[in-house]
Amino acid sequence: MLTKPNPASTTLYSSPKDIRSHVVRFIMAEKNIEREVINLKIEEIPEEILELNPCQSLPTLFDRGIVLYDLSVVMEYLDERFPFPPLLSVDPIEKSEKRLLIFRFTRAPNCWFEMADIIESGSKKNADKARKVLKSNLIELVPLFAYKPFFKSDDMTIVDACLGALLWRLKKLEIELGKPGKYVIDYANRLFTRDSFKASLTDCEKEYN
Repeated sequence: MLTKPNPASTTLYSSPKDIRSHVVRFIMAEKNIEREVINLKIEEIPEEILELNPCQSLPTLFDRGIVLYDLSVVMEYLDERFPFPPLLSVDPIEKSEKRLLIFRFTRAPNCWFEMADIIESGSKKNADKARKVLKSNLIELVPLFAYKPFFKSDDMTIVDACLGALLWRLKKLEIELGKPGKYVIDYANRLFTRDSFKASLTDCEKEYN
């Protein structure tokens, strides 16, 4: 039986399979945050935490007595709370650009994360359609994957954390980019070889590739 975490600790309640939980685990590992990661089902989260999370969702972050559960809020909180290495620029223009990319990939209608969810749990018809759209979107952005070592950046940002978690699941989602997607795969492999990415994987996620 899980209990309420130590108020002095940084605790992440995480789904071992969910893409959004993977993003947060990647960021925490990249920043080498001293943390406790508890991988579980939503119904296993302590009641005290669920009462503070009206969405009753994963991932849920507990830190300094507060509970955070929106992915974008969690990512930016971690970047500001643990500023090294920085994963968002202090420049307002560049930061806004990255925020829009995160919105496009993770929260907007028909976003990439939503399509991944549909492929995994939707009807065959909807899954096939989402698979086709997601593959097309990735191919369309090949020039941006090839432009710099990271996505439109010389250094890793939280955008890359989002993309890394998604691209790791391509095989599981039955998406093959082929030759047109070479730069996407090259980009993905640069992320996958990072120690922080390897540390972010749960046992079940390791089986995806």
